Amino acid sequence: MLTPRTASLLTLLLAVGSLGQRAQRPPRPPSPISTVQPKANFDAQQFSGTWFLVAVASSCRSLQEQGHRAEATTLHVTPQGAAMAVSTFRKLDGICWQVRQLYRDTGLPGRFLLQARGARGAVDVVVGETDYRGFAILYLERARQLSVKLYARSLPVSESFLSVFEQRVQGANLTEDHTLFFPKYGFCEAADQFHVLDGERAAPAGRCGRGLAARGSLLVESRLCCRSEEVRPAAALHREAAKALEEAAPATPLAEWGTLSRPPPKPHLTPRSSGRCLH
Repeated sequence: MLTPRTASLLTLLLAVGSLGQRAQRPPRPPSPISTVQPKANFDAQQFSGTWFLVAVASSCRSLQEQGHRAEATTLHVTPQGAAMAVSTFRKLDGICWQVRQLYRDTGLPGRFLLQARGARGAVDVVVGETDYRGFAILYLERARQLSVKLYARSLPVSESFLSVFEQRVQGANLTEDHTLFFPKYGFCEAADQFHVLDGERAAPAGRCGRGLAARGSLLVESRLCCRSEEVRPAAALHREAAKALEEAAPATPLAEWGTLSRPPPKPHLTPRSSGRCLH
């Protein structure tokens, strides 16, 4: 028969063990993009140049709701060692904007990391498939929200490329109802100095940006994020641009802008990130 002291010790040990079991959490399932294999022997030099955004597939509801706002989007890629400098061009209210981003090296060819502000963290990017000359399929994931994008070197895009994209979309557990096709006309080739954004600064803290990847970054990918968008006056954006110009040329204060040959930009509308998922 157990003594009272022994019984108390056993009860205490059982209670501690029970607490330890309750504290253990089940293993978190892998993120969707972790199962996506990058293009074998990916070559950033061959991938460089101009790409036209053809379509985006995402379960983001606002992607379908705001699809009528889609603008023709162009990607310009420049290798920087194992990383890639990416500029996304698109129009907003008839004005061309450029959003600059850096796809950082992760040590695995074809897999990149795009730093972004906010609690939702960085964006994982994988070049899943490309022939370098005709098409490319990119996967983007932020906060476990996966998007699949089809780019082409020229338009209209080949039916064979569309078929590959559809297979990839199905493999990501998405359907044609989740797919938005972008306009085939009205592309921007450049943006003036007043309409250039740093993609890592464009998305406000706590929000996600669309890769012009951002439209959280006006985008892009804006390019990156699928989001519903509020439209707000761009005064804050212009103040940022003015500050950057003043820092670059301190001898030209804002008060003297009226004496310059080029007047300061007029206020217009720019999107404000307000969605919750990537596209």
